[in-house]
Amino acid sequence: MNSAEDSKVSATDAKRVDRGVVSACAAAAEELAASREAITQLEKENAALAARLADEKKMNAILAELNETRRTESESLRQTVAAKNETIAAKDAAIKAQDELIERLKTKRSSPWKRIGDILIGVGAAALLR
Repeated sequence: MNSAEDSKVSATDAKRVDRGVVSACAAAAEELAASREAITQLEKENAALAARLADEKKMNAILAELNETRRTESESLRQTVAAKNETIAAKDAAIKAQDELIERLKTKRSSPWKRIGDILIGVGAAALLR
């Protein structure tokens, strides 16, 4: 018995298996290329997002500084207005005190003896000047 003659020819089966393997390898290679392309795009997008995040952090720091500056300026303005109001109140008090003094002086009458003394001083001065 000759075993080579009795065995089936398997050349067609090997070609089919080879084609399937080649096809699978080609598909895997295409998928790998597509994956690499996607990874490259994702890395670019991540870099852009990281740059944007850094810019946002800088902007937030600047805005926080601006907010603090405005808060300080507002407090300074409040203190200035309070000092102005105190100055106006002190000025009003001084004017009121002067008005009260003027009214007291208007109502205060000289004594008759003081008036007579003023008249005598005036007569004496006139006599000296003649």
